[in-house]
Amino acid sequence: MSDRRTTYLALSALAARYAAHADGPRPGPAGDLTPSELKVFSQNGEDGVIEAILGRIGHGPASFVEFGVESGVEGNCVFLADVLGWRGLFMEADEGRFAALSGKYEHRPEVRTTHAAVGPGNIDRLVREAGLADGPAVLSIDVDGIDYWIWRASELRPRLVVIEYNAHLRPEEQLVQPLEPAVAWDETDYFGASLGALRALATAKGYRLVHTDLAGVNAFFVREDLAQGFGPEAGVPVRAPNYSLIGARHRPHTGGRRYVDPSG
Repeated sequence: MSDRRTTYLALSALAARYAAHADGPRPGPAGDLTPSELKVFSQNGEDGVIEAILGRIGHGPASFVEFGVESGVEGNCVFLADVLGWRGLFMEADEGRFAALSGKYEHRPEVRTTHAAVGPGNIDRLVREAGLADGPAVLSIDVDGIDYWIWRASELRPRLVVIEYNAHLRPEEQLVQPLEPAVAWDETDYFGASLGALRALATAKGYRLVHTDLAGVNAFFVREDLAQGFGPEAGVPVRAPNYSLIGARHRPHTGGRRYVDPSG
């Protein structure tokens, strides 16, 4: 019961933040976004950071795409769908979780759900087929593995990209889990991409890093033409693993798995 009460208190606080900039983006430069972190339906403080960023850049078309959202209980775009009434697309590969996800939104035609394993070869097609041909305002990527390759392949131009990174890897290095052979996450420290690899990709695609969350899970990238209200990337805090906000780390992987440098 106490957890539910906390959720409703946080929901009210976040809804008030959105209402405060309903008439347009907030003026002035944005500093460190860590104090903006707030959890309603997100895993960590992503809900509050997304609001803080959209409060600076505007949301344009109120739409989203998120995959790796499981049953829709927890996710980076759940608040946008459930509270703000945005239209968008949730995608999930697991059959059981998708059944719960699709059931949750069966009476919400503006929120599409698709049962699919998202990859570099189908991401844009799946978004178009869901009726978001112009692309979303917010794109959230969390598949615990080939996140980097999916973003690299996509030609979508969202205002904001939220993508999981591997905080175990040194942030200045460009290291990425290979696309092949396909490897599912086994709850070890082998997954995804280093922050350095994602920053290099973002720069090539015309995006700027504006935040990494306190837990060391997600990186937030804003399209460069909208990023004037943010400071330089050098001022963005870089997090080591801080899972559950207690400095927890995943156990080391075994089996000789290696990362690749996508730049070479």
